[in-house]
Amino acid sequence: MKIGQWTLAAMLLAVVGGVSAQDQAKAPWEEYDKLIDKSSAITSLGPDLFGDNVDLYTGSLSFSATDVGLPGNNGLAVAVGRRYSVENHVPSRIDVDGYDLPFADWDLDVPKVSGVFATAWHDARCSGSAQPPTVQVSGKYFYAKDYWQGNQASLPGGGEMLLASAATPGPATGGPWRWTTDGQTWFSCLTTIKNGSGEGFLAMTADGTRYWFDWMAQYHEAQLEGGLPRRRNVLYATRVEDRFGNSVTYTYTNAYNARGRLTTISSSDGRTITLGYNGDGHVSTVGDGTRSWQYEYASVGTGKRTLTGVVLPDGSRWSIDFADFTAAGFGYNASQQAEDIYRSCFNPGDILYKSSVLGAIEHPSGARGEFTVTPHRHGRSNVPAQCENFTLPINSPNDDVAFYPINWDAYSLTAKQVSGPGLTTMAWSYEYGSSISWFNPPSGGGYPICQDQNGCEAPVCTDDSCAGTKVTTVTAPDGSWTRYTFGNSYRYNEGKMLRLQKGS
Repeated sequence: MKIGQWTLAAMLLAVVGGVSAQDQAKAPWEEYDKLIDKSSAITSLGPDLFGDNVDLYTGSLSFSATDVGLPGNNGLAVAVGRRYSVENHVPSRIDVDGYDLPFADWDLDVPKVSGVFATAWHDARCSGSAQPPTVQVSGKYFYAKDYWQGNQASLPGGGEMLLASAATPGPATGGPWRWTTDGQTWFSCLTTIKNGSGEGFLAMTADGTRYWFDWMAQYHEAQLEGGLPRRRNVLYATRVEDRFGNSVTYTYTNAYNARGRLTTISSSDGRTITLGYNGDGHVSTVGDGTRSWQYEYASVGTGKRTLTGVVLPDGSRWSIDFADFTAAGFGYNASQQAEDIYRSCFNPGDILYKSSVLGAIEHPSGARGEFTVTPHRHGRSNVPAQCENFTLPINSPNDDVAFYPINWDAYSLTAKQVSGPGLTTMAWSYEYGSSISWFNPPSGGGYPICQDQNGCEAPVCTDDSCAGTKVTTVTAPDGSWTRYTFGNSYRYNEGKMLRLQKGS
């Protein structure tokens, strides 16, 4: 799907104010998108020299770059990479969520496991309950599903960490294996971590490579309405070892409740990378012993920086303008009168600040990529309508929360443009559509409530005749189009690609 990539490559070679605390908070329904399984088709359409990737199911846009990678005598990576995701932040936020990463608004792309908690990750994080506990703040209860979206493993064969089933055999050696991923990575428990209390994780991938996740760091996340503070807790790998005994060691120096501070990556075959930091605690230099990469930042508010440039050893540079991406955020209209209805369990409400946002990145060759994202409503079909806070005989829908999200809003990629010296400007456009439907549980008496002690999560649609779809259409620079049709039926075909059509 890399349309025109070879043409572009040939050309490149040739040209060588004050806000309240409530304004800073998120409601549970503003994070529905993080609860949806989006393990669909993540790809790059068109020239991918900018490191861009789009999830065709939702339009979610992200970027990745490996600045330094040292080849060696084994297959273990000794590399420093960056990762960026376009997300919905709280409008006009004064907190530093999204800005306190190792590269300011870019994350460090190294092996890790992570999750969002309120605020600490409990000590029995491996051997204990699969979900974090209910938290009470000022008389209000927050359940795990309100503030936590599961734990994620970032490594080959990673993804969401799931409790292992006794019926699913794990690796023959090691263990006991308590967690696993769809990529057949398995996790057992380490009794301690190196810079704090509680347990860590020992992972084994399908090829026998082991990862020791035992160095903690924390990052800001937007608090929830009602005053619940949150932190993204990360356990970084300090050691990676393949089945032949080759190893890579990661050295960190941060406290458990501070941002990660990686200082050295070294391998058993002699490869070494060192990282230096500026006064703000962001990576300023990366070196391999003979060469150095420099990182530049700009201030975009008190305590807020954005990565603007990466200077390569030969003096060429990446120029990055993602300040508007990192500042982007939309909220929802709220009623000025207590009796007015402005949202419900089935409708998140009308979006505020529904404007497109542009980000740009310039390749060292001079090619420029511009990316436009726009808030878009996505949805699912055949979802059980179970609405928390629903009351009888009178209900105010404004505080209803869907136990199983039905629809959600997110920034989705709508346009991509590539231009530069000697290049013909190329542009792609993206359109999205969803079928959205739900059903009241049989035990609810016609209301979106569950009165069955066994639960109401069973799917009502388990064949194609009733399943809904989600469609993404991409139009290429030459006017041709590609249409991707996914299933979006709850617990049946959600996220699976059903059809791929092309036309002009």
